[in-house]
Amino acid sequence: MLLIFQISQMALKAGAQAAFFYAAPSRMIRLMKNYQSKHVRRTLNKYPLSRFEVEISIGHTLELVGIVDPYELLEQMIEKESINRDERFPYWAELWPSSLGLARWFCTANIAPAPQRVLELGCGLGLLGIVLARLGWWVEATDFVEDALIFTTYNALKNQVAGRHQVAYLDWRNPVGETCEFMVAADVAYEKKNHPHLARVLRHRLAPGGWFYLADPRRPTARGFCELLESRGYSHQIDSCRTKWKSLEHAIDIHIFQKPEVPI
Repeated sequence: MLLIFQISQMALKAGAQAAFFYAAPSRMIRLMKNYQSKHVRRTLNKYPLSRFEVEISIGHTLELVGIVDPYELLEQMIEKESINRDERFPYWAELWPSSLGLARWFCTANIAPAPQRVLELGCGLGLLGIVLARLGWWVEATDFVEDALIFTTYNALKNQVAGRHQVAYLDWRNPVGETCEFMVAADVAYEKKNHPHLARVLRHRLAPGGWFYLADPRRPTARGFCELLESRGYSHQIDSCRTKWKSLEHAIDIHIFQKPEVPI
């Protein structure tokens, strides 16, 4: 089943004004009552919540809601054996430096043509897609974990991008949906076994001649994925940036792929 929360309609039907989006969490949940409000409340109540600001560029910040300690959550899930160790680790609950680096990179990048529809893979807490929506893109943020979709929906509403942002469930092993000209992802090539699945998503969801932007913190496994795409005819350029998060500076590679017009 394809799970889609269309938060643009949520804002319209709620009659929301811009001031709503920085309201207290309980107030915002009430605005979502026609869109799985009980589900959202139940999801948020499962976790000890953390609210924090992220500086995207000088004078511009996002306010996000996340989980106090994702690593403690991981330990609890393993202890209770309520986790599929291959697929359900709560990576989504952490704000990864690669996501922040790519978001900041887009703020200064000169992308042509003008911003349009973009598909985000592995949205997590929603940072990257929310920044792109603020920059004028129409964002479809996807993840395999439903709780990630709920947090992303909540954070998108909180940051006033409801009109340009929606979320959708996406299983990389069965990537159904329309094609688009642009795709983005951050730190998703960390496991070699997932490379064929990720390549399958690009084959089915990225249009011929489309662009894929992948941020990676220079993991050795990412090189194998880049070589896989190159072997399939993708052009490949690399940019780089340094981004600071939690008092640490991180070197991030921005891989820019263009899909061939004709598959190899």
